Order: sequence, then structure tokens, then C-alpha cells
Amino acid sequence: MDKNLPRYVIKFEKFLDEKFCNDTIKQFKKITWKDHLFYNNRVDKRTKRSGKQELEITNEEVPNKKIIMNKLHSAIGQYMNNLNFKWFNEWAGYSNIRFNKYTKTKKMARHCDHIHSLFDGTRKGVPVLSCLGILNDNYTGGEFIMFDDTEIKLKKGELLIFPSNFLYPHKVEPVTKGTRYSYISWVY
Repeated sequence: MDKNLPRYVIKFEKFLDEKFCNDTIKQFKKITWKDHLFYNNRVDKRTKRSGKQELEITNEEVPNKKIIMNKLHSAIGQYMNNLNFKWFNEWAGYSNIRFNKYTKTKKMARHCDHIHSLFDGTRKGVPVLSCLGILNDNYTGGEFIMFDDTEIKLKKGELLIFPSNFLYPHKVEPVTKGTRYSYISWVY
């Protein structure tokens, strides 16, 4: 096993093509966005860690969502096969994707993806992988930072898969111009 943590952060270039990304963003005109909230288990409460700078999210359906979900399945399988770990070769499923919207000054605070809300009693597990996709790159700011100091440059249509645990803290810096659109799903 490779003990170099960045080794497990894998980028899939051209995961979605440019036209598909543009079409997906156009579908956002008909959906409702809400402020993102982090769950704090110490006080059993959801809060905005970034205050007024908190990004917006939606779980609403858009026509392209199912296509992305289907493509994610094969990327997750490829990621797992590339690990070649005989002791870690199965996964139970992955969450429905959530779309993220970062307008000017919006960001996401440093965190790891220990997502409590995925599991409702019927679906059980822990998130083991995070699948982050970028739908556009015509904005400034909004850098994706991992390990406190490493920027991972992401282009329109790319997908990033990485472990969801505490060893992979990440954040999104404030957008300074334009709007950054992304999506996320968690493997369990």
C-alpha cells in the first residue's frame, strides 16, 4: 500500500464534455437553491461555517442528473480497480448527486466529508470516497484546496475522486468573479 496520501486523489479528465456541462448549467434556471449547512454533532445542529459567504446547494432533479449518476458508477469502479486492494474492493452504493453553486464571495469552509445526513436508517454505512465534479471554469477564485496548502486545479468536465475521511481536509476559496458550479456524490 502506498502511504503517500495524494496518491489516492485521482482526477478523471474530460469526464463530462463541454456541451453536456453547459446544458446542465442551463437546467439550473428552473431549480431552487438553499444555503449549505454543516452538521455539528456536538450540539446536534446545522450551521453556516462561512456565515454570509456560505455556498448554495440543491438536491433537485434536472434532466442531466441521471446521466451523471450513471457515468459516476463506472468512474467509481475504475478508481476501485486502480487501487488494487484485495481487502477493499467492494462498495455498497453512492449518494444521489448534490449540486453546488458559488457566486461572488461564496466559499466552503475547511472540512472532511464525514456526511451524517446520507444515512437515514434504511441506508447504512459511512462515506469512504468523495466524487467531486466541475461543470464550468469561467470564474475566478473558487480554488479547491486540499491538505491545507495544495491547490488542485480543476477544469470544466473533470471529476475528482478522493477518500472522505479526516486525512483529506479540503475547502473552496471564495469566488471573486462569476459563478462556480460543481456537484458531489459520496460512496459508501
